[in-house]
Amino acid sequence: MFAIFLALAAPGELVTQVVVAEPVEPMMPATDPASWATNDDYPPAAMHDEREGTTVFRLRIAPDGLPTHCEILSSSGHDDLDTTTCELIMARARFTPGRDESGKPTGGTYSNRIRWQIPKYDESVAVAGFALDAAQESWPRGPTPDDALMRIDPAAHYPAAARAAGEEGVVHMELGIDAAGQVTGCKVNESSLSFALDEAACALMRSNGKFSPALDSDGRPVRSIVATTFRWTLPEAAEEGPGGVAVQRERSFPMGKPGSATVTLLLGADGRVADCRFSTTGGIGSMPNGMTPCDMFPAQARYAPFVGSDGKPAAKRVTMRTELVIEDAPPSAEAKSAPVKPASAK
Repeated sequence: MFAIFLALAAPGELVTQVVVAEPVEPMMPATDPASWATNDDYPPAAMHDEREGTTVFRLRIAPDGLPTHCEILSSSGHDDLDTTTCELIMARARFTPGRDESGKPTGGTYSNRIRWQIPKYDESVAVAGFALDAAQESWPRGPTPDDALMRIDPAAHYPAAARAAGEEGVVHMELGIDAAGQVTGCKVNESSLSFALDEAACALMRSNGKFSPALDSDGRPVRSIVATTFRWTLPEAAEEGPGGVAVQRERSFPMGKPGSATVTLLLGADGRVADCRFSTTGGIGSMPNGMTPCDMFPAQARYAPFVGSDGKPAAKRVTMRTELVIEDAPPSAEAKSAPVKPASAK
């Protein structure tokens, strides 16, 4: 808070004196400043290019303790590091307002710095012997679907109206499971765009849905909610063959068109997966259940890092491309060999 006093120093001369009144209670960070930016926030491109530096910033804080403006006082030398600094601080920094003599909250300014340094690889993590035992149960645990539920054939339950209209789609549902593992409720979170398919999916879950119930921290069965999907795909149509006998139409080869698939993985200098992208073209379509190769490399999974020419851990971009090519088959060995002429009679 500023107080402005006016005083006459000499005849005809007006002097303005500014006195800054210090707050009775100073403004303080409400959260740990060290938590405002972590190694996981390192911009992937900057890590890939091994850009480092220190960004000095200043915040203007409102009386409610929220930052209203971020100013770079000293650049790290890299725009993306400076921009990320202000984005993180504005989103995460919170303050306990100061108080003036009358008890009113006051704002102010706050300055600090972030040192952007590529985290070093911790070899002890890679060689650690600890791992979860997947063969043993851990509590608490969510519900798990019964094997029969996983084998439901949509063709055997396809709604007649949807089949006639040629409707297909995926229903995203939220199921309520009781302590016995029975489905007691079904809510459609994302429609298949077919009312008949949505209704049939929920009806099927209520009638055929069976789970091993969720377990609490003491291993006791409890009620739970689980997100699921059900994919409705029209069965192959049958054609009428000789004598009026129905003959199943031949399936199209699933990879009947040329195409490609590309996986691009960004591995940081600390060995963590910073980013993974998967794309396909042509005959290589989406994978079942929406899965991609990136599911094998979850975000922040950690591996032994690559080593650069200087012998230090280095960030790398790894790209794997698969191409689907359709071409004429080479002639068989029999076709290649010339026919043998019978020997002429002597």
